[in-house]
Amino acid sequence: MTETAAIYARVSTTDQDVRRQLEEARDHLDTQGIDDVTEYPEVVSGAADTDSRDVYNDLLEDVAAGAYDLVVVHEISRLSRLGPTEIHEFIQHCLEHDTGVEALDV
Repeated sequence: MTETAAIYARVSTTDQDVRRQLEEARDHLDTQGIDDVTEYPEVVSGAADTDSRDVYNDLLEDVAAGAYDLVVVHEISRLSRLGPTEIHEFIQHCLEHDTGVEALDV
């Protein structure tokens, strides 16, 4: 049973806003009865090197620490624009730490 969840939301520029991604992910989690949710909003290009994505790296560390049962992203592309390898590595990292991943667009 999922009890804790994280939402990762990313936009590429300061002209964009992560609120819609966060709201839709929160609504999704509400329908599942999950209310212990931590949000990880980030403004950084998805093509940026992972070392420069502080919020993303914080999420990876928290997943490794066992903080969440589930990570939700609005779109799978929010994880990375660097191609399927990095997305696969994120999903694999989560699974290795017993954390599910859901993308609202899949």
